[in-house]
Amino acid sequence: MLLPVLGTVFVVVTYPLLLAVGQSLRATRGGSFVGLRNYASALEDPLLYDALGATGVYAGIVLPAEILAGLGLALLVHRTVRSARVRLAVYILATLPIVIPPVAVGVIARLIYAPGYGVLNHLLRLAGLVQAEIPWLSRRDTAMLAVSSVDVWQWTPFVYLVFFAGLQTVPPESIDAAQVDGASGWTLFSRIELPYLRPLLLMVLFFRIADVLRVFDHIFILTGGGPGSTTQLLSIYLYRVAFKFFDTGEAAALAVMVMLAMSLLYAAVTRLLPLERD
Repeated sequence: MLLPVLGTVFVVVTYPLLLAVGQSLRATRGGSFVGLRNYASALEDPLLYDALGATGVYAGIVLPAEILAGLGLALLVHRTVRSARVRLAVYILATLPIVIPPVAVGVIARLIYAPGYGVLNHLLRLAGLVQAEIPWLSRRDTAMLAVSSVDVWQWTPFVYLVFFAGLQTVPPESIDAAQVDGASGWTLFSRIELPYLRPLLLMVLFFRIADVLRVFDHIFILTGGGPGSTTQLLSIYLYRVAFKFFDTGEAAALAVMVMLAMSLLYAAVTRLLPLERD
């Protein structure tokens, strides 16, 4: 009974993959077979390493912020909120940022950060914290923080929902016994709750890394990858190679390399998960 569904998914996934692999082995102009030349050309481009560096900085900002904030909120609600209605309200509020399209999030963020009419600069000037407007999106030292804050706002609720669901699986009797023995809040978390959350932490980390590698919409709307190449993440760089410089062979090679890297990461995560459950 599952064969038609799984077969359809297999075809839908496999055909673009084979198309990308085939295109990565052919020249953009003429379509002649060039082997691994596109891969070598992609690896020789210094802009690729700038994009990888920007992606690393972006991931270094958003991943710890989202995981720590989501985990902290999940612990706070789990331990202090007993009302089912309040928990439901928090759940609904946490779902809203996730379901908003990234393009709409980018437009809203631009209304906040843009010079001239940005809400943030207006509020800072009213509060007397700044005298002149801050060009959040055109300064190297603030552009990355601005685009990262949008990601943190939208995806921290996802981390919260995953960790909160994991906390519900912790046996209450284990918590009660530890509290009777005088265990502190940190001891409860590190010795009892964390083992249940560790597989979820690996899952969240994998999914969020995958999202960081393909994030595009709000960065393209806010900065377009600028100023310079400060916010030109790997996805923005790949887009420019394919649709600005029209080098589809090199773009396909980059896409295949990203897919291989994510496949290796997924294999590593799936090998770790059973060990962590034990």
